[in-house]
Amino acid sequence: MRIQRSSVEIFCGFCLLLVLPQPILKADAKILDLKHTSKVLGEERHFRIFLPPNYDEKPEKRYPVIYFFHGYGERHNVPTREGAGGYDSGEQYGGDNIAKFVEKNDVIVVKWDGYNPRMEGENYPRPYNIGPVETYRQFPLYFPELVQFIDANYRTLPDREHRAISGLSMGGFMSYWVGGKYPHLVGSVSNFMGSPEFVVGPKEFPDEYLHTDVYRNYEGIYTRLVLGSKDFIRWYHWQMNKVWDYTRPHYEHETFDWDHGTPGMSKQLGFHMKAFAHPLPKPGMWHHIDVYPTFEVWGYSVATDRNRPGFTVLENVTPYGFRSSVREWLWDGQWMPSVRLDVTTDSLYIQGKDYEIVDVNLHTRETRFMRQKADSKGRLHVELDGGLHEVGINTVDAFPVLTLAGFSIQNADWAIVGKEVSLKIDLLNKGTGLAKNIFAILSSPNPGVTISRNRVGLSQLTSGQILAPETSFLFRVDDLTREIVQFELELKDESKQDRKVPFEVRLFPDVTELQNVQIADGHSFRVQVGGNQTEERSFGIGNGDGIVNPGESFLVLPKDQGEFRLTYLYTTDPYVNPAGLNLRFADYWGKYDHVGGSAKYSMPTVAATCPPGHELVFFAEYWLPSAPEHIIRRGLVRVRVQGKDQTAPKARWAEISLGNVLEVQMIEGDSVKTARAIFSRIDQPAFHVEAELNDEGKNGDRSAGDYIFSGTLPYPPAGTYQVIIEAADESGNRGSSTLELHKK
Repeated sequence: MRIQRSSVEIFCGFCLLLVLPQPILKADAKILDLKHTSKVLGEERHFRIFLPPNYDEKPEKRYPVIYFFHGYGERHNVPTREGAGGYDSGEQYGGDNIAKFVEKNDVIVVKWDGYNPRMEGENYPRPYNIGPVETYRQFPLYFPELVQFIDANYRTLPDREHRAISGLSMGGFMSYWVGGKYPHLVGSVSNFMGSPEFVVGPKEFPDEYLHTDVYRNYEGIYTRLVLGSKDFIRWYHWQMNKVWDYTRPHYEHETFDWDHGTPGMSKQLGFHMKAFAHPLPKPGMWHHIDVYPTFEVWGYSVATDRNRPGFTVLENVTPYGFRSSVREWLWDGQWMPSVRLDVTTDSLYIQGKDYEIVDVNLHTRETRFMRQKADSKGRLHVELDGGLHEVGINTVDAFPVLTLAGFSIQNADWAIVGKEVSLKIDLLNKGTGLAKNIFAILSSPNPGVTISRNRVGLSQLTSGQILAPETSFLFRVDDLTREIVQFELELKDESKQDRKVPFEVRLFPDVTELQNVQIADGHSFRVQVGGNQTEERSFGIGNGDGIVNPGESFLVLPKDQGEFRLTYLYTTDPYVNPAGLNLRFADYWGKYDHVGGSAKYSMPTVAATCPPGHELVFFAEYWLPSAPEHIIRRGLVRVRVQGKDQTAPKARWAEISLGNVLEVQMIEGDSVKTARAIFSRIDQPAFHVEAELNDEGKNGDRSAGDYIFSGTLPYPPAGTYQVIIEAADESGNRGSSTLELHKK
């Protein structure tokens, strides 16, 4: 140890701790502003720590830790933004603040610094590098390093059961994001009025992250939300609660008569103290969704080579296997089978012992059987693609493992609230033994769900086989405000290897048909965007006559309050979105209501095989601006398909993957017969390459039939390129698309 003037520097491994000689604020709790060196972010990072008054007097005592994330315009030591600040100490909020709570409770509170300057020394108020992603800093990836530092330098209880996260506003968003990303590190998470949605993730390919859709990330975690009856974000919280109230068993929320801020601080932090006293166990079955291409969770290591926006989804993970996919967006975005997905399990298996792995592609219904020895740490390694896979992990002793492969609504286009719903399920045996005398029992933990037929059965299922029972479940939900129902499916057979599988069914209101609707199939409309602006834009892919033809991609534009509205569409029609195409876009409203959310809208594609005269039925939804409480309009849209396919394939995006493979996604309602790329460097026109592209799973193409066409190129140097894609479909329609591509 060496002393320099008034400070003490303590060197400890990879970090440097600067300890000030006296607390910088006059409070019974010790409040210190410190810093350490972060290897993850490559710079010094500041934090504020609140220590109990008797921390120094009781050197044998250890404490739980609550990490607190500040809001917009604040720093770790500057909680003074007008209206929301003043929650560290002082008399604002009637003295109900962090310092007062730490004074009265045996707990440590750590406030990290979300400062994210775009250039050195910039006084930039937007923290955490979210919405938009502007720098290299990834604060969620920094969190485990900060935890490691605090545990190494303070007398903490260094386990997930005694670690929690809370935050305000943008920090509230971060608390939910970080807590859901690391359920193995924290046992409880709370949020003061944070927006449920921001653009986050890698700088090269960020994506929209909406907490409403990732409710399954919080298995084994207590969660809490504080709302304000006058808060400008409240409407978004109401929408989230419509899902979380029925999918999160350990979730609570409370509304205060307040604007934006931290009312009820002691109650919020007290929630975490109760969680410390009665922690939830590690779940026997867990689920996880992650926006990063690689991550670790619950001892599993997951890696993809994804280099465009998307999410990795793991579901129903147990020692007996899991379901996996990589999706472009949530909740039902298109799969990304061209992405490679590698899953290394936790140390759950016996070193050197053989295990039978059954991999069922739920989209193609193809099955792989593999045998693998557990490694020296008792782990297994499974290589997959980003399609929808169900993986069974079995000992060599043959026994069945039953699971839910999928479901469909039989008596309507979708499940309608207030009406009886006929729910047909597909069952899969992902074990290695024969399942006999199978029956499935349906139940729901939700209130207000009536299940009038709760049992169906099958005579048998062989390994890797998918079958549907002849009869369907029947249920009804009469609460007209409900948007989702959670079920548990109990599966039994003669082997006595009973399984329970959770799943959710989205509910839709019984609505009437929308009026004054226009079809955009390749021509321009003046539409309202961003909540309060109007712009002239071209929408859709087709001949622009306002009539839906086979092979076209189109938007539905209702006119409401004098403006055309961008509309989200849902359908189960088999002629819509062939080969898994599912194009959805975001209309950002943050500049209007200052929240960070976006309205979603769809561009469905009609299969070229759709017969003329066929009627497409969509559930439609759009927003009307009324900040802070927007209006949601819902209704049916019926579209009659006419004519024949006259639409050429169109390239949506192009990129160069590993091995100098050019990948191009095509939007097309028909089979693409030929595709060719003309590849030239913009600043060096002499660099000119042509390549044939295929979607047959060969010559660099990773997945057949996914509408991503690939071809291997000679090594292209870094630079900006123009790519012309020429393509023709089976109907003889030919066209070209020009894209710009950047190679680093």
